[in-house]
Amino acid sequence: MHRTAIPLLTACLLTPLAWATPPLPEWRESDGYLIGVVVQYQGQTYRALQSHTAQKGANWNPASTPALWQLHHGPVQRCAPWQAGYSYALGDQIRFEGDYYRARQAHTAHKGTEWQPPRVPALWQPIQQCEAVTPIPPGNTDTINGIKVPPDPGAAGRKTLAGIDADHDGVRDDVQRFLAQEVGQHPARFKYAMESARITQQEILAASGNDREKARDLFKQGDMPSSCFERTYGPTKEYEWRLKFHKKLSALHSNTPERMAANKKGDELIGGMMFRSPLRYQCD
Repeated sequence: MHRTAIPLLTACLLTPLAWATPPLPEWRESDGYLIGVVVQYQGQTYRALQSHTAQKGANWNPASTPALWQLHHGPVQRCAPWQAGYSYALGDQIRFEGDYYRARQAHTAHKGTEWQPPRVPALWQPIQQCEAVTPIPPGNTDTINGIKVPPDPGAAGRKTLAGIDADHDGVRDDVQRFLAQEVGQHPARFKYAMESARITQQEILAASGNDREKARDLFKQGDMPSSCFERTYGPTKEYEWRLKFHKKLSALHSNTPERMAANKKGDELIGGMMFRSPLRYQCD
């Protein structure tokens, strides 16, 4: 699954292996936030209802912008009842009328939309039961370039196709650490790389399931964060460094035989695909 800009990374777990409650970041003006991100502000916890950038001087802090932020009273309980009006993060598990589901993507179940899990398979994946989870003690994190990241998963992160996403942010832990190290000094660059990572893992998992339609849809979705990432550089700025960076990423998201095979299969699934890309993306 190769694009002309950044080769996409590995993350967005549809089958989380662990759950953690790492220290939450403080909300900061001028930072970019993706839907579902949880932050602290004035001692309260908030979850982003939509992706946005907290424009400097706009006073878009969580307490003042209910259209952007929802007051959050703790983590979603594993397989708690589905609730209209609630904002769900990728991987959240719920129960609805005796069945169980896992969120395929972050979203808000707006009241009146009738987005109950059985009605929106694009948002909810049926599962047999809630998965057992092993919490990681709070504070068991490292800091790289000012970004709190999970501990190095080591060999355990290579045992499955999905790997380990201990902080449940949708990005494989070893990929997240790599990105924090390589581009963490640049907030926008890091944000777009992380979003690409989420989409790429979904591509890998779709490829392993031989889901051509899903693989092609994800490939289209990945074009925007990939292109926006590249636009954080000038046309020829740091060209040699970027080439090395892309090579490292390619090696990272294909670092096991299973992942390499899934990436190869993904290329086959999108082979012959044609689509029109917008001439201009609205990057932050």
